[in-house]
Amino acid sequence: MAKNKKPGFLSPENLKSLFFLVLLVLCFRWSIASPYHVPTASMEPTIKVGDRLLAFKLSYGFKIPFTDISLVEWGEPEHGDIIVFRYPKDPSIDYVKRVVGIPGDRIRVQNNQIYLNGELQKMADHNNDRSILDDIQDSPSNKNLKKENLKGNEHWVILNKNVLNASNYRNFPRNQREFVVPEGSYFAMGDNRDNSTDSRDWGIVPKDYVRGKAQFVIWSMQSSDGSFFPSFRFDRFGYGLN
Repeated sequence: MAKNKKPGFLSPENLKSLFFLVLLVLCFRWSIASPYHVPTASMEPTIKVGDRLLAFKLSYGFKIPFTDISLVEWGEPEHGDIIVFRYPKDPSIDYVKRVVGIPGDRIRVQNNQIYLNGELQKMADHNNDRSILDDIQDSPSNKNLKKENLKGNEHWVILNKNVLNASNYRNFPRNQREFVVPEGSYFAMGDNRDNSTDSRDWGIVPKDYVRGKAQFVIWSMQSSDGSFFPSFRFDRFGYGLN
């Protein structure tokens, strides 16, 4: 009696199982949660160059896999949320920024301070303890460290020292009238205010472009000057983002 042979690695049965496994993983990453690598300093010191963060895509609803179509929604981005979204100028690129304005908000930025619906969002000096700047790459000695209170959400902000008092630097809009965030869109800015290309430059984030909310840093590493190998930032592992 002939013995049943086990299917080879490239047998139709195994390839079919592999296909469905890959499809399942892709669906999970598209609609539920996905890791993202941060290569720029625009969100420092909250998110640092070299951080690998996790975006939870069920924060606001569930989208049909491989589309921007929402099947069901149970929430919307709020002031202070850190969101991952498709870059409006090139949707093939993902950006990470902080939500500053939601639909209907009136926004004005003067001398790097945000006025939201006519109310100044206050910033407090935090230069008495600059330890969070120790391993950032964007010229920490040239930064002023602040904590901004955005509608009750307190978070880090850094500003360049040499332009802090410039009367017209990074004002928005240039005519200093208020900008009204349209329905179905968001106004997003980076925490590294003077080194961030954001809604002040390229406009609003369409609601359909929002992929999810950044929750925490999975792991992180940095390249030190003169070192061939990067080093891990173990204190960033599991670091919660707010």
